[in-house]
Amino acid sequence: MFCQNCGSEIDQNYQICPYCGQNNRSSDIRDDKDIKIQELEQKVAELEQAIKEGSKSMDKKWPFNLFQPWFFIFPLVFVVLFFVLFMVLISIR
Repeated sequence: MFCQNCGSEIDQNYQICPYCGQNNRSSDIRDDKDIKIQELEQKVAELEQAIKEGSKSMDKKWPFNLFQPWFFIFPLVFVVLFFVLFMVLISIR
């Protein structure tokens, strides 16, 4: 078995590492890992909430919805009218 703290090889029966003094009982290590996992899950939940709130504030700042049909139709109509006008002017000459 190896020490969780210093990595030294120790006997399975040792609960405390003779080199660094780290407590190597597996139940304590599991408890520490569970606490760290819970802290990370809480941070992830906070970040997800912040992202949701951030996207809502972006909706308020940007007045246009990019998925509205006029957002794509207007430039297309402009280009078509430009070419029609160009063709009419060429045909007049």
